[in-house]
Amino acid sequence: MKIFLFCNDINLIQIWDNYLPDYNLCIIEELEQLHKISKSTIFLHINSFTHHLDITILRLTKNLNKILVLDNVPTLAIAQKMFQLGVNGYGNPIMASLYLQSAIETINKDMIWLIPELTTQIIKNISTSDISSSNETEILNQLTHKEQEIAILIKEGHTNIYISERLDISINTIKTHIKHIYEKLHVNDKISFALLFK
Repeated sequence: MKIFLFCNDINLIQIWDNYLPDYNLCIIEELEQLHKISKSTIFLHINSFTHHLDITILRLTKNLNKILVLDNVPTLAIAQKMFQLGVNGYGNPIMASLYLQSAIETINKDMIWLIPELTTQIIKNISTSDISSSNETEILNQLTHKEQEIAILIKEGHTNIYISERLDISINTIKTHIKHIYEKLHVNDKISFALLFK
């Protein structure tokens, strides 16, 4: 699979090359080259832009590209702005290779990807908003008792590792329960899940 990289930091490009040995990485140095790409996966290093980032993202989304924006200092405010512009993912350029690969797989399945730290912030913001207890009960009644326990912890913004430790269940079992929860509630990710309760 070919991935286009718009980045002027050679060290980051070397990191990505090491993290993604199974991908064909193609470095794009000029905006005009970038604007011609269509139906592809593109990494945009936000810190490599001096101007025109918004216009570039709009052009790339119009050309049906999947866009992962990487920011040296990711923030919730910038994440929200990027998603409003139509990007598919937002993260840190030096995140672990597992996260980088997960981001690529997720955005290529037409889903949104966000670094876990910001996902947790968003879920906590959603979970603190007023929700109807009857709505919550209706949602949770579709699940088994164990799935309900896990669902409540997810809704509160806890990580899979925390849930695993709290319930003394293996991480793989937690992931299986989460998969079943999502299937039953017809959602694909933690943010979509949390929005059910809003």
